[in-house]
Amino acid sequence: MPEPGLLSPSSHAESEANVESRDPALRRRYLTAALACIPRLLGAIDRNPYRPTYGCFDREFWHYRTSSFPSEMHQEGVLPLALVYAHDLPGNRWRRCPRVRELAIAALKFSARSAHADGSCDDYYPFERALGAAVFSLQAAARAYELLELDEPALLASLERRARWIIDHDESGRLANHQALAALGLARLAKITGQNIYRDAARRRVHRVLDWQSSEGWFEEYGGADPGYQTVTIDCLAKLRRLWNDASLDGPLRRAVEFAGHFLHPDDSYGGEYGSRGTYHFYPHGFELLTAENAQAARLADGFLRSLAAGTNAYFDDDRMYVHRLGNLIEAYLDWAPAMPAETPQPRETICIRLPDAGLFVRRDSETQTVISAARGGVFKHFAPNAPPVTDAGLIVQMADGIAVSQSHDRTRSMESLPSATGEDDDDTTVVSVSGPLHWVRFETATPLKQAVLQVGMATVGRFCRTLVRRLLQRRLITGRRESPIRLTRSFEFLPGKLRVVDRIELLDRKLQVERMSFAGDLQAAYVAAADVYQDSVLQSWTDLQAHVAELNERRSVTIVREL
Repeated sequence: MPEPGLLSPSSHAESEANVESRDPALRRRYLTAALACIPRLLGAIDRNPYRPTYGCFDREFWHYRTSSFPSEMHQEGVLPLALVYAHDLPGNRWRRCPRVRELAIAALKFSARSAHADGSCDDYYPFERALGAAVFSLQAAARAYELLELDEPALLASLERRARWIIDHDESGRLANHQALAALGLARLAKITGQNIYRDAARRRVHRVLDWQSSEGWFEEYGGADPGYQTVTIDCLAKLRRLWNDASLDGPLRRAVEFAGHFLHPDDSYGGEYGSRGTYHFYPHGFELLTAENAQAARLADGFLRSLAAGTNAYFDDDRMYVHRLGNLIEAYLDWAPAMPAETPQPRETICIRLPDAGLFVRRDSETQTVISAARGGVFKHFAPNAPPVTDAGLIVQMADGIAVSQSHDRTRSMESLPSATGEDDDDTTVVSVSGPLHWVRFETATPLKQAVLQVGMATVGRFCRTLVRRLLQRRLITGRRESPIRLTRSFEFLPGKLRVVDRIELLDRKLQVERMSFAGDLQAAYVAAADVYQDSVLQSWTDLQAHVAELNERRSVTIVREL
């Protein structure tokens, strides 16, 4: 029996009467942001048909020649090219431009000939056969194939090779957004070919994504909840819901949107360091597809549009990241809904939301909001009227033999700390306490030797054990952690008109000597491709704790009190 839909139990007629209009002036923000990047996209692609790299979007490979292989992730750029070619949009000077169509087809053909024989592709290193790059590029290529109204058997065969590779392969780690993208790409190819093998495989991936959804509404990303990547998964599921007219997705999407709604901030920024992967991602198209039936989705989409107008959005502007959301912005413009269900007025009293499975705590009222991640050792964001937002990404400590941070994601720790935290709510005061060890971190960069070893290794032995190599790299750069002999206990006391944060730092090894330490503003210690982008909050200075180092080394503990 299908789950309840996104609409309330009231009749459709009543629902249609109880609607609010959205601001049409905001809609143009989608297009303004997207069209501004099309020249960059056309500059990124190799436009020389006499070169073997014709159609490649990876300038590091075809132009600068600093990479020895093309990253297929860049080929996602074919979708925004196809969108501006196919659609009559205000200010779109690329509509029906023959050269744009030619370049989009060249991009599809480059993907086909640069892929491995089995249809797989690489992203970060040769012979990687990366599922992420395969699913991002397949969904984009399949949609572009439709928009360009192609009928080219060789190109379609290349898409099918990639799809069959995706069906037969997986990746280590639970990344719900990759599984949702796989489902979307396979479903789009099923629509083109009419073959049930792709539709059935897409449904299996969707079932996996839904199995990975917590009762709190979030989808798993490397063992936790990440509001940024949550929007990617919502986007894919909303597209599939429309493609399949599948009411069974209504309930999971409603819960997913409700979870995401907790992390739209008063300045209309979204997400951040408290997520399991610390991302600011916001994919708006999925919310637009749900807006006519879901007021929360409309509120999130309009918040994102206001952030584009105010400049409080995150800027994914490097050569790798900018193309990810480009097509999505155009799709959101095309499917913008002029009306939304009327919202119930928000209560002015303080609301405390505990999400123990995610390890997150949200406290908000009509003017303030605080988001705390117990899973990340007390990382928090705090918004108050007439004051700049405060981001605290945790404690970072440098010693002679290494660096340790308090932000390593660990839901086991959060499950222990949240139930035992004092959370005695009354009208004025709430206290939340989080405690846990710091973990050693590496801030590594590539070297000629490391690169040589990796590439030779992948060209010989590594190509035959791609999953093992990926798992080892994940453990070293993302998921691996080793406790340090330092402990941080962080307490949050919500007082009338202010937030008091009390940090107790303890050294558990008598020989340990701290050299310097800070409360970080925008730290992301584990590698995440979509992290460390620009948002206004990154200009907040880190809090230098050098004045407390001598006391900590002498007494083995120190308590620091801040009032915000």
